[in-house]
Amino acid sequence: MELSRGSDWLDDGLPVRAGDAVLAAAEGGDRVLRLLCSGPRRVAVVDRNPAQLRLLELKLAGVKGLARAEYLELSGQAPSRRRRLLFQRVRWLLTREADAWWSRRMRLVERGLAGQGEFERRLASFRVLLRLVHGRACLERFAALGSESERREAYRSEWGSFFWARFGARLWRRWFGVPAERMERLLLEGTLLSGPAALSVPEFEAAKSLANRVLVVDEPPEDYLRSLPAASVDALSLGCLDLRGLEAELPRVARPGARISLVTQGEAPIRGFRPEGGPREAGFFPGNLVRGVFAA
Repeated sequence: MELSRGSDWLDDGLPVRAGDAVLAAAEGGDRVLRLLCSGPRRVAVVDRNPAQLRLLELKLAGVKGLARAEYLELSGQAPSRRRRLLFQRVRWLLTREADAWWSRRMRLVERGLAGQGEFERRLASFRVLLRLVHGRACLERFAALGSESERREAYRSEWGSFFWARFGARLWRRWFGVPAERMERLLLEGTLLSGPAALSVPEFEAAKSLANRVLVVDEPPEDYLRSLPAASVDALSLGCLDLRGLEAELPRVARPGARISLVTQGEAPIRGFRPEGGPREAGFFPGNLVRGVFAA
């Protein structure tokens, strides 16, 4: 099983407070690193895809052992011809399992981690199609527009072609599994043609200072949750984690008043929390982002 997401594309806005015990899904790892800005006591990270845990371990090693500019090179968010060298500088910070995993996949490191997830490769292929249809100059001009109103006018005048009218909805759904209307909104918001934000200087420094508070759980999520005491978690940032088998354990380990965020494609499969605000679209991903609080 390989990387499904090389980076995090969804900001869940989960409020985390200093001293919190947090449970998070690994996914691309960036959201986990950003959680450290709030000073949590512990961030336990689970995932059903072991590759995502290995990705987080490498990002943690990079944060600990590199300067920010070097980390952005290693993570694939800045150009680099020395990613193999940067990996060699931080590999001593990896677990034996993570070191062996990445040593067998150095081509992923050399290409830049941020572009190697299955989702990122799909998005890159879609952007190639856009260049074929519209031309590089048109896309660069569109990406440089500074406001949604400008992008909307350019979309109307330059993208309102027979091709998109005939095939657009089918292509959006084939590449991303979401309705054409959602993808058009992401395009007009400026998200479709840009990558996720890199760690800012304050975010990177907080992650470097508190990286040792992250526990990467190298076992199935249900096994780890069964080992936790009741009412021991203050915040749950679950992203797109498959929650099957966790329906009973998540309410058990959540403290009264614990905050939770998750992406669901229907009714949330866990009980006991009160949604706050309405669900909002989960960006490129099918389903909606839901935030809430467990009953006190």
